[in-house]
Amino acid sequence: MGLNRVAFRMTFRRRASAFGASWAKRLPKAAFENQRRVGAFAPARGAHAGADPTSAYERARRVVREAKRATDDALGAPRRIWEDLERRGEKAKRGARATTDRVLGRQASEFLWTMSELNPVVVKRAAEQTVVSALDRHWKKIEAIGTLAGGLALWRACRGFKTSVLGVPSESGSFDVAFGDPSMLGGSLLFAMAGAFALRQRYRLDIDHACALAMRRLETHAGVREILGAPVVAGESRVAVTSGGGLALFKRTRSRFFGAVTLPVSVDSKWAHVAFELRGTRKRGIVSMGARKWAGEYGMPLLALEVKSFDGEIHRVFLEGGAKDYEVSSVLASLRAPLEASVDLEMKRAKSLSDALAAEIAAQELATRRAATAPKPLDQGGGMHPHERAYDYAANALHFVRSNIARARVSSK
Repeated sequence: MGLNRVAFRMTFRRRASAFGASWAKRLPKAAFENQRRVGAFAPARGAHAGADPTSAYERARRVVREAKRATDDALGAPRRIWEDLERRGEKAKRGARATTDRVLGRQASEFLWTMSELNPVVVKRAAEQTVVSALDRHWKKIEAIGTLAGGLALWRACRGFKTSVLGVPSESGSFDVAFGDPSMLGGSLLFAMAGAFALRQRYRLDIDHACALAMRRLETHAGVREILGAPVVAGESRVAVTSGGGLALFKRTRSRFFGAVTLPVSVDSKWAHVAFELRGTRKRGIVSMGARKWAGEYGMPLLALEVKSFDGEIHRVFLEGGAKDYEVSSVLASLRAPLEASVDLEMKRAKSLSDALAAEIAAQELATRRAATAPKPLDQGGGMHPHERAYDYAANALHFVRSNIARARVSSK
C-alpha cells in the first residue's frame, strides 16, 4: 500500500512539472500574436505598464526549470534506491538458481523454481503424479490399513451403541472389556473386509467380463453370423492394454448427485482396449473393442469386426461407434498387428490344406474313373460280348493280311 502511494505521488509531480513547462513554452507565442494584432503589448494582470515581456518570460522559465530540477532531485533518490534493489534481487535470484542447479541438479532445480512461480498447472500435475505413484507403490498397505481402521471404527461404534442405546454397562461380564468383545470385533473386521472388496470390484475393470459382454453382442448379431458363419466363437489369442483408473485432482467431472462439478479428488474412469480373434464356420475376423468402467458400470464406446477377404479387401462391421473412433485409436492399430499376422498365416495354411484336400479328392476321382473303364478279369465279370469278339477277329485278320502284303513287297524289291 505504501509503495502504491509513493508511486502515485511521483507520477503526479512528474505530470505537474511537465504541464507547467508546456504552458511556459506557449506563453510568448500568444503574447507576440496579441501584440501584432492590437499594435501594442498589453501588460499581464498584476504587472506594471513598463515591464519587459521578454524578461518576465525568462523569469517564468527559470522558475519552472528550478522547480523541475528540485522535483527530479526529490524523486530521483527513491527511484535510484528501487532500481538498486531490483538489481540486487535479480543478482540474488541468479545466485540462488545456480546454487540449486549445482546441489539438486538441473531437472529438480527447474521443477523447484517453476513451483516457486506458483504455476497452477505444473503444481497440480506434479502433485497428482506424486500422489498416484505413491498409491501405486503402497496400494496393498494402504488398503490393509484402511480396512483395519474401518473395522476398529465400526467396532467402537457398536460398543457405543451397546452402552448408550441398549444400556449394557461396560463393567458387566457380558460386555467383556478385558478381551475387547472378540465376537463384535471379528464381525466388524469382516464387514470392513467385505466393504474393501466391494470398493475394489467397483473400480476394477475385468477384461474377461468385458469380453463376455462383447461376445453376447457378437453371437446374436445377424451380420456377423452371416459373414463368418454361425456359430461364432472367440479365439484363443487376445491382446489387451488398460489405462486410467488413477486419482485426479481438481478435475471437471459429472456426478450423479451434483451434475457437472469440479471435485478436489476424483477417480478417473478405467479404460481397456482389447483385440481378439473371432472364428466362424466360414471365415475368421478380428474384433476391436474399447471398454470403459465408470461409477461401477461397464460401457462399450467401440465394438467393431474386421474381416479380410481372399483377394485382400478389408470389410468392417460396427456394432458400437464408427469409423472415426476406429481410426483415431492408435492403440488398437498396434494391438491388431500381431493378430492380423496370425490370422493371415492361418488363412494361408487353411487355403493350402484345402487345396491339398481338393487335389487329393480329384486324384481319387480320376483313379476311380480309370478303374471303371479298364478291362476286368474273367473271374470279376470281364470278357467280351459276341459282337465285340467278332469285331476283334475281323481286326486281327485285317492286320494279318496287311502285314503279309507289306513283307511281300519288301522281299520283291
